[in-house]
Amino acid sequence: MQEDKNLVHVAHDLIQKLSPRTGNVRSTFFKDCLYEVFDDLECKMEHAGKHLLRSVLQLMESGALVLTTNFDNLLEIYAAHQGTKLESLDLTDEKKVLEWAQEKRRLSVLHIHGVYTNPSGIVLHPAGYQNVLRNTEVMREIQKLYETKSFVFLGCGRTVDDTTFQALFLEAVKHKSDLEHFMLVRREDVGEFKKLRDNMLDKGIKVISYGDEYADLPEYFERLANEICNRDVSANDWGSQNEELQSGFSAQKSLLQG
Repeated sequence: MQEDKNLVHVAHDLIQKLSPRTGNVRSTFFKDCLYEVFDDLECKMEHAGKHLLRSVLQLMESGALVLTTNFDNLLEIYAAHQGTKLESLDLTDEKKVLEWAQEKRRLSVLHIHGVYTNPSGIVLHPAGYQNVLRNTEVMREIQKLYETKSFVFLGCGRTVDDTTFQALFLEAVKHKSDLEHFMLVRREDVGEFKKLRDNMLDKGIKVISYGDEYADLPEYFERLANEICNRDVSANDWGSQNEELQSGFSAQKSLLQG
């Protein structure tokens, strides 16, 4: 195996070789694999995970758009338990994706890598994105979001290295210094944190620490969501970076969840 070959590309090749030779090579083997991995995730989700999803749902109900690289539909399941119906979208439905980008489907979650409940929409190889990349109308509307909205990157520190994300967003934006996006990360190592911060600034993304431990994220994000959804509440005890994040995200909201 080539050392530099992306593991998702390897998975794509494996599926092609092991699946039956039919019109839909993913008809049985791939679907079975997906359901074995993802179908019972809900019962394994800890309280902290639900705490975080509650804040994401709160932002959606306040008008934020949600785009995720996750294959699971835990957010949609959690919302259903709270009485809110969310629709899962993937890039195969170009009409709905266009409507999502035009903010006509706010209670929809766009899975840019697909969602396991629709195996035909799962993308493990750059070739899987060719249809949407060729649709200039859809591409332009999605890119317009990145140019006009404030994104908060949640749990996706390596998302900007993803070929799909780069094609959809970074490569299309010329003046990245004019952007106002934010990435919430754990401050594990000061040196690495500063390195990431400097690297992301070149892409128009400001890196902000939510704490030293993963366990700090749900409470931090809940507080941020509350401040955004209730902008009249005083935020005097927030640090200057958080005030900047709050004000930037409040005006034009979009959320990328890894």
